[in-house]
Amino acid sequence: MRQSLWTRLMGVFLGVIVVGVVVMVASVRLSTAAQLRRRVLSDDVAQANALASLLAGFYSQNRSWNGVEAALRVASAPGWDGSSTAVPAQPGGMMGSGMMGPGMMWNWQGWVQVTQATGPVTGRVVVLDGSGRVVADTGQATTGEQHPSEHLTGGVPIVANGQTVGTVLVGSMIEPVLNPADEDFLRSVNFSILVAAAAVGVLALVLGSLLFRQITSPLRALSQAAEAIAGGELGRRVEARSDDEVGRVARSFNQMAESLARADIQRRNMIADITHELRTPLTVIQGNLEALMDGVYDLTPENVAAVHRQTVVLSRLVADLRDLALAEAGQLRLERKPISLAGVIAQVSEGLEAQAREKGVTLNIESGGPLPPVEADEQRITQVLFNLIANALRHTPAGGTVTTSAEARDGRVLVSVRDTGTGIPPEDLPHIFERFYRADRSRARATGGSGLGLTIARQIVEAHGGQIWAQSWLGAGSTFAFSLPLSGPGRDDPPGRLYTRHICPQCGQMTEHDWRLCAYCGASLAA
Repeated sequence: MRQSLWTRLMGVFLGVIVVGVVVMVASVRLSTAAQLRRRVLSDDVAQANALASLLAGFYSQNRSWNGVEAALRVASAPGWDGSSTAVPAQPGGMMGSGMMGPGMMWNWQGWVQVTQATGPVTGRVVVLDGSGRVVADTGQATTGEQHPSEHLTGGVPIVANGQTVGTVLVGSMIEPVLNPADEDFLRSVNFSILVAAAAVGVLALVLGSLLFRQITSPLRALSQAAEAIAGGELGRRVEARSDDEVGRVARSFNQMAESLARADIQRRNMIADITHELRTPLTVIQGNLEALMDGVYDLTPENVAAVHRQTVVLSRLVADLRDLALAEAGQLRLERKPISLAGVIAQVSEGLEAQAREKGVTLNIESGGPLPPVEADEQRITQVLFNLIANALRHTPAGGTVTTSAEARDGRVLVSVRDTGTGIPPEDLPHIFERFYRADRSRARATGGSGLGLTIARQIVEAHGGQIWAQSWLGAGSTFAFSLPLSGPGRDDPPGRLYTRHICPQCGQMTEHDWRLCAYCGASLAA
């Protein structure tokens, strides 16, 4: 049977509370009992010290311990206040009238002083003679029995005329037990401790339950939202109600869900775009072939050439899709060797010169000095330059200029393609390297292109360990630039990785992100 997190937490918390209460009650009870016994022993020792002086006077007056037990019984009897001097008869039938002299009166007054100073003598009192024999015991023990030797060392000595004539022990000095009143007090204290511990335990359990509810409720919501997203409900979100760890997890989950939703939208759009891009040339090919078969079109070189042009478009689109899939999977094969970027730029510009003249656009090449060789795949870099320059030509009106330049800087070669076209709107600039993205929402084919050229260019450049970016100003043209390391990709940037490292010029943070925006402050990383 699967138990919820709340149930397990409450079980553990309840166990901790029970153990804590048991330990607390046991320790407090032991401590209280020990403290009470020490206090009682201290009081008994104080009474024994006071009685020792009184009994020393008794022994000095009588020169023996005769009558001491009877005197102790009268003095410690309940309700006796010292006003009566009557003393019970002594053993053997003799009355204690001989003890009624002035000295004896002083002794009873001394007893009253003892009780006033130390409290009533309610505990057992034992008087031993010098040999350890019992001469008086209010506990009704047999007079004359021998007490253990440790009682002589643990009791208070009675000194008369400079000689130790006996020992007195009171209450817990005789045996370490509490009297009934102290036992009742200890039981009352223990019961109060138990009730307080139980109340604290119940309160802790209630507060713990509320706390665990507060923790597990968001987790339960996260679990339900995750199950909903796994079932295809990508719009499901959770509410982040706090700024603690649970709140951060909820916000991270929402960001993940939004990323999944965007990825799903991109996937659907990509499928739709691929379908659209493939359907257009296939429809033209099918229509032309059916017209040729039905005799609507004559089988002339011009009509065959129209079909051939569409097959070329279709072939180029399939090749672009294949290159893009390999690049995104990190499996784009690169045949690296030292190449001259100046020669590649000249070759691509020469190949597009006829297209530029036909459109009335001037192609220029600017040199920033001699360029060192670059370790790269010449065919792929040619493809990047062709895509960038061809893209600039498509968006530059007649009479405009497309300028390609290259220069070595800080161990890298920087290549840029500038045009004097209409520019790219700021809201579209961050998305131009995405597959099939078009600033022209109408998807008109007047400007041509498959919508994959810039995406493939980015993948190829990043596979070489380089960076690519774009800058644009409405009405003033655009600049597409990329940089390549002179020594090839570093050890931390293997071919096929889809991100590069940047130090943001605005906040100074190192970020692993794409070329567009800093992951910390959102500033452009193109600078």
